Amino acid sequence: MSWLGDRPDRDVLSISGGLAEQIEAMRLEAVSVTPGRTGELISRRAQQMITGVGSSADLGPLTAAEQVVVAITEQFLLDAHGIDDAMVAALGEHYTAAEQVAIMFHLALADGFTKFERIFTASPTTASPTTTSPTTTSPAEDH
Repeated sequence: MSWLGDRPDRDVLSISGGLAEQIEAMRLEAVSVTPGRTGELISRRAQQMITGVGSSADLGPLTAAEQVVVAITEQFLLDAHGIDDAMVAALGEHYTAAEQVAIMFHLALADGFTKFERIFTASPTTASPTTTSPTTTSPAEDH
């Protein structure tokens, strides 16, 4: 048995009472303070990258400002430390300081919430292809 108990649906949010509603309210507030459709773009691109379903082409035509937001979203999800001064400067060419904070805040929430949802709503029978059994040796053990 895992720390989730013997719940077959692994729906951890329902275990925690009102936590799901609080998380959804926070997510919606973060989306509402991002300018234009940036909140939607961040959420959709994060979902695409984390689940492996879809591509940036599915987002439709993007303005120059939206292209910067999508590029930062992609870099954040791959390696947040890779967001450099040039990327932040490009964001600043299109958005105010307050809008930049809202964008980055929403990006962090979208990343975390999407990963959280992906982990805890996955079917227990949907094992990752990289999951190994206890009897399988890893490449490090072979050396």
